[in-house]
Amino acid sequence: MSYSRRVFIRVSIILELSLLIGLFIYGLFHSHKTVEVYGPHLAEAVVSDLLQEEDTIDDEHLVIGGKGGPYKISPALRLCTYKVKNGESLYTIAKKNQLNLEAVLTVNNLKQANAVSIGQKINLPNQRGIMHTVCGGESLEDIALTYNVSIRNIIRVNRVLDPLEIKKGTNLFVPGAKITLAMSREIYKSSGIGGEDFVWPCRTGARISSGFGNRADPFTRLRAFHYGLDLSPGYGASVYATKSGMVTYAGWMGGYGNLIVIQHSNGYSTRYGHLSSILVKKGQRVQQSHTIGRVGSTGRSTGPHLHFEIRENGKALNPRKFLGR
Repeated sequence: MSYSRRVFIRVSIILELSLLIGLFIYGLFHSHKTVEVYGPHLAEAVVSDLLQEEDTIDDEHLVIGGKGGPYKISPALRLCTYKVKNGESLYTIAKKNQLNLEAVLTVNNLKQANAVSIGQKINLPNQRGIMHTVCGGESLEDIALTYNVSIRNIIRVNRVLDPLEIKKGTNLFVPGAKITLAMSREIYKSSGIGGEDFVWPCRTGARISSGFGNRADPFTRLRAFHYGLDLSPGYGASVYATKSGMVTYAGWMGGYGNLIVIQHSNGYSTRYGHLSSILVKKGQRVQQSHTIGRVGSTGRSTGPHLHFEIRENGKALNPRKFLGR
């Protein structure tokens, strides 16, 4: 019995020594690298690591300025060439490719964006955002704060090797940029599509038979909101495009009767209802003051007139604020 106990003790000692030796050998070949804490600016090694990561990675932990944390990596900027097709505008191209119009405008730096032609080649980015030209004395921190985005995403998208060497005149794509209305208007203006004012859709002097806002419904006599202006220039009078744009609807639409909808740049659209005839078709590009239809009394109408609306991103606005008199 004592013999068996001595054997058991010896076997246990041998096993423990074997385990310790194995752990020692494993440690020699699998030692961890020292983790460095970088200063207030991104070190070149960190940026290099960012550039070598695959775009399929969703999250990463980095130590930057003594602080770490997960953030979503944006894919590197890639541009593809697109040929403009018949009936297309930059607005419809951007919408079809799930891009914001500002991204298409700033990437291509077009001065006459309304004048794109069939077969013209334009560049499309692979993500929403804006192309920003660095101003004198402007840093990546400034750009990130201006557009309310992550500075690390700007570095990732543009493959920035040294954030401290960003020079005046450099073009940087800002992914997911938060663009204010004032910024958008400035972009449209510099692209040649922001300075065109609205003009009257009927001849000068047409009587306004009903204004924008609350009124008594002509059918029910109950209080109801009127989303446009009713103009009465006479049956069959010409109706004009009040601003250049793309016809997105041309046909019958319930109470509107015969209706034309034109999509303009910068989120505006116009509606022309109760027409007796429609002279344009869906997908057609029209210039300001182009004759698009004739005044009628189709749909929910008590007499010949044009029902005219101006909308911004779907919200009805008072046309009188846009039309001179």
